[in-house]
Order: sequence, then structure tokens, then C-alpha cells
Amino acid sequence: MELYSRPPESTYGFRKCCEAVKAAVPIEVIARRYTDLKPLGGRAWFEGRCPLPDHDDPEPSFYIYPPGRFHCYGCDRGGDVIDLEFRCGGYAELWMAMIALKEEFGVELPGRPEKWRRRQKTKCEISDAAEEARKVVRRERLFKYLVLTGPEFSIEDPEERRAAIERAWKVWELAMRRIGQ
Repeated sequence: MELYSRPPESTYGFRKCCEAVKAAVPIEVIARRYTDLKPLGGRAWFEGRCPLPDHDDPEPSFYIYPPGRFHCYGCDRGGDVIDLEFRCGGYAELWMAMIALKEEFGVELPGRPEKWRRRQKTKCEISDAAEEARKVVRRERLFKYLVLTGPEFSIEDPEERRAAIERAWKVWELAMRRIGQ
């Protein structure tokens, strides 16, 4: 079974982290690492040659638009600050570019919501209760198999047999708890 049924980029938590990074990291700062930018007026903030590694841009065709998006009209690609860092920075995965920007700019990533923490706590409590129930069943089965099969429990009198089994169970249960079973 695969650890993830979908790529991390499609998860809610990843998208929230990307939103935090995009809000904190100015795209023009990252673009200036890879190309020279000229300020523009009008709809675009800046223009320059495309910094994407597989595009040799003879004429400036790379533009940065509000709110923090880029588009290259030469290679017809665009995106946000994380996409730009991913494509120009040589990262293997998109999340690696996001984490690199987070570290460099000291971005605080959002944590899990309290509702999620409560749900996890409940899951742990249920799992612990289930494990405790399984331990009880294992103790009882081992008791029947290991203890009650001896000849000393072939007592005829039902009352005497019940009392002997109860005494044996108390000793057995104490020993099993002591060894952690």
C-alpha cells in the first residue's frame, strides 16, 4: 500500500503552507536572482528576459503581475513565486522549493487546526482501548489454553471448579499484567 494516495501538492495542508510562503516572499526578489528586471507601469510590475533554464529569451518576454504572478510570453509559462523558484532553482519537487523559501525568509507555516488535534487524540484513545481489549482476550485465551488444560481442573463439583478457576485467574492476571501482556 502506498503511503500517500495523492501527491502532497494536492493536500489542503500543502496548499495552506504555499499560501503563507506566497504571501511573505516577494516574487520580484526571487526573479532578480535569475534575471534582470525593469520596473513597468500599467498592468505589469516588472519585465525582463525569461529566467527559466530551458528558454533562451533574446527579447524580454517575462513579466511580473500583481498579485505576485509571473508569465513568460515567449515560452508561455507562468506561475507564482514557488513555481519560479522550483523551475529556476533546480529542485526535484515543488515542496522542496516551498520549504527552501520558507527557511530563507523565515516564514511561519500554519499548524494543524485544533479540531484535527482533538480528532487525533480521540483516534489514539480508541486505538489504546482496542489494544487493551485485545490484551484481555489474549490473556483469557492463553489462560484457557495453558492453565485450564491441566488435570487439576478436572474437578467434578462445579462450585469447587469455579472457585479454583477464579483463584488461578487472579494469579494469572496479576502475572500477565506484571510482564505487560
